[in-house]
Amino acid sequence: MPDQSSNEAGFQGLVQELAASLVLANPGDLSTFQPIFRTLEALAAHPMAMEDLGLASRVQGIREKVESCIMGELSLDKAMPQLEDAIQQISSLGVSAQGGESGPKPTSLTPNVSKASQSGQESVAHPEESMADPELLGEFLAEARENLDSIEVEILALEEDPSNSEVIHRIFRPFHTIKGVSGFLNLHQIHTLSHRVEDVLDRARNNTLAMTQEVIDMVLEAVDLLKALLNQVEDQAAGRPFQDHTERLQDFLERLAELDDGGRAWSDEEPPPLGQILVAAQKVTTDDLARALEEQETRAPECPVGQILVRQGKVAPRDVERALMVQQAIAQVSEESRSAAMGGTIRVDMAKLDNLVDMVGELVIAQSLIRQNPRIQHAMDHRLSKDFGHLGRITSELQRTAMSVRMVPVKHTFQKMIRLVRDLSRKSGKAVQLLMSGEETEIDRNMVDAIHDPLVHMIRNSVDHGIESPELRQKRGKPPVGTIHLRAYHKGGHVIIEIQDDGGGLDAERILKKARERGLVRPDENPSSHEIYQFIFHPGFSTAERVTDVSGRGVGMDVVKKVIEKMRGRIELLSQPGLGCTIVVKLPLTLAIIDGMIVRVGSERYIIPTMNIRETFQPEAGSVSTVHGRGELIRVRDRLLPLLRLHRVFGISTARVRPSEALGIVVDSEGECWCVLVDEVIGKQEVVIKSLGDGVHRSSGVSGGAILGDGKVALILDVAGLLSTGKGKELETRECSPELS
Repeated sequence: MPDQSSNEAGFQGLVQELAASLVLANPGDLSTFQPIFRTLEALAAHPMAMEDLGLASRVQGIREKVESCIMGELSLDKAMPQLEDAIQQISSLGVSAQGGESGPKPTSLTPNVSKASQSGQESVAHPEESMADPELLGEFLAEARENLDSIEVEILALEEDPSNSEVIHRIFRPFHTIKGVSGFLNLHQIHTLSHRVEDVLDRARNNTLAMTQEVIDMVLEAVDLLKALLNQVEDQAAGRPFQDHTERLQDFLERLAELDDGGRAWSDEEPPPLGQILVAAQKVTTDDLARALEEQETRAPECPVGQILVRQGKVAPRDVERALMVQQAIAQVSEESRSAAMGGTIRVDMAKLDNLVDMVGELVIAQSLIRQNPRIQHAMDHRLSKDFGHLGRITSELQRTAMSVRMVPVKHTFQKMIRLVRDLSRKSGKAVQLLMSGEETEIDRNMVDAIHDPLVHMIRNSVDHGIESPELRQKRGKPPVGTIHLRAYHKGGHVIIEIQDDGGGLDAERILKKARERGLVRPDENPSSHEIYQFIFHPGFSTAERVTDVSGRGVGMDVVKKVIEKMRGRIELLSQPGLGCTIVVKLPLTLAIIDGMIVRVGSERYIIPTMNIRETFQPEAGSVSTVHGRGELIRVRDRLLPLLRLHRVFGISTARVRPSEALGIVVDSEGECWCVLVDEVIGKQEVVIKSLGDGVHRSSGVSGGAILGDGKVALILDVAGLLSTGKGKELETRECSPELS
């Protein structure tokens, strides 16, 4: 039996959920009423309501009133004060029913209104004072960040056409939503900032303020500041150290007030919002409001109009409080959000999706184990074989579906680059435009965040090193505005991302000179263009003559390469002098499944990723030679490649020591080719990657494991790490017996 305090806490939690659901209700979207009815049903079934007829009747009363709002018999706005009173009553009854005053306080449908806001003055709380329900707060943070990303995209489009009223509306709506929800959650700093920016945008909507470049810059700065405040709230809620942005916020609000001078003088242009609400609610007449405004203007300019109306006896303090609450009510959900909701979009914890994929993988393995069981094989007949085939098709389709739910378009990540290019072009003094294609290309959700920083580094380099100044471009016969193409598409079971610029291209001679200065190339060596370009990925390598705010410190491209390789991807550079440079990133569709070649060495089996395999062949007798100090080399198509004997790397006994009796697999890593010697190639297969724990994970040459159809584990080889290990083992000076070749 739950104790008294837990009963009360559960009841008050439901009351709080009901209050939040009612605030979020939108008469134009019936789906927003579903959480209300679910919470009302839970309240009605709660032991406290079942034991107290007074509580039960009030819960039923709320339900009937909400149903009247849905049927159009009652306006939700007019019903809100009554619903608020009813919720406060059931909250108070819930406390008194337990015989005490402990537990949550009675819940209000609307945020607390500070004295400063009642007086018409802005206040910036320090730091955010109210921490709401963690789940509700988490949803707000996620949605607010999505709204801010959409604002960035829209306002950058506004720069192309500042008079486009529809774009201004699309920018206004997300700010309006953030303002409303943050007010409900008592996140005062976020509420104040979004409210002030909303005021500016409202004037732009009403054609009383021009969207100049200065205004656009301020709105973008507000977006950055809101992101910082969201991070502050998240850290504070999690009990982590957080950075306080109060001074930064206060400074921004002061500058915004200077920009929007006159935007606050509501009494000079129209009745204050509070007065409009009181008149609409029929609490005061227009004559009452006019007299109060006259007194405010002539006798008490610092006194809020609501306080004057109360002093004159025209309205009750409770009515003014409710009007202030309505003033801060949450905006109606935009048409875009409603369309998404009606389309069935839901939020799912990534941990649940990962677990689903793992379980489906286990199901596929279990099915394979059962099919290969000797007893099943012995009893196999036509009917059983047909049933197993049907089961295999179902599990395969289930696995494809499970993998697809992890896939998301790269559009969200690509759109962040629009703001980046804008800021970089202004900072560098270059005119640069970003063109994007393939934004709907889907990629594993776990890779979306990981690819963001590499994209930032590559685009920074394209702007700073690739695109020339407008003057130089005109001298070279190019348009003064440089272009960067950002593309994404699927090819051969992989996701390809290209960053192409029409700048000057890579200067191979300059790169080679810098490499010689750093001792990366011997004076007598003449590497190919492809090999020269690879020096760019060397840590600390930079050809920049000076360090700028954008790049030139020699950090970035080496990090890009490491991150992409960690995702089992590859990166290539293509360049044409004077015409531009293209960076091609090749990534797997998902990190959960790998397409690999299963090979056998002795009694062990290994999986080599197919993306690293160039070819397989049968070595001829006498094709292996030994070079003193360089280990063994094998001739493949008139080319000598280093030979890596897999049984030596892993210390496995094998009977196939002679290369002519084994099989050779040419593998490629970072443009470097080796030949790996194995006993047998079993076949190609998609396998679910399994972690082997920290101890094995750190082993060079191994990236994970997979459970095969017979239930045994095969190690997945990391080709880059394997070749690094092979260099240490195979490059030792050794004498190789002639008969082994």
